[in-house]
Amino acid sequence: MTRGPNRNSDAPSSAAWGARNKSAATATTADSSAEHRRKLEALFGGGASAPAGNALAPARAPEREKVFSSPRKSTGRAPSEYRLRLERLRAAREVEEIREAADAFLGHHQLPDDPDILYKLLQHPTEKVVREALGQISSLLIQGRVSNTVLLENYLGALTERVVEASTRSYVDGIRAQVAQLKK
Repeated sequence: MTRGPNRNSDAPSSAAWGARNKSAATATTADSSAEHRRKLEALFGGGASAPAGNALAPARAPEREKVFSSPRKSTGRAPSEYRLRLERLRAAREVEEIREAADAFLGHHQLPDDPDILYKLLQHPTEKVVREALGQISSLLIQGRVSNTVLLENYLGALTERVVEASTRSYVDGIRAQVAQLKK
């Protein structure tokens, strides 16, 4: 039984044999690295897919619509955009700043559940936005999530002097009734 070419036989020189094996080993290493990278990308969702018979390849679920746990989350927008617009609204002090920040925010997102933001929206010059904020505040009152009713009453007093539409006055009266009910 022979185990390979004899050193004294027609075997290629050791330098040529070493160079050939080194280049083959390098090619094999590069191929295995690429294969390994491709498998990792397929496993962790990097985009490339592994071969169908590969045990490491995850089963791809069909694309589904994104479902958010909270109905108040923005759909289709990156959270950073939401946070930036919300912080801009939170930082606004003057009525014009509040109007601009609120319009930019409401153009892409729903009203937040934050009473401080909603109180700021009560200063918006458009009564439609004010009514939406009042509706949201009413919902928070029902849920027991508004603790400082004194501040709310101050905003409602300022609103009473400023609003002209009957529907907005009705909202203000309804919120006042809710606050009075809470105080009993």
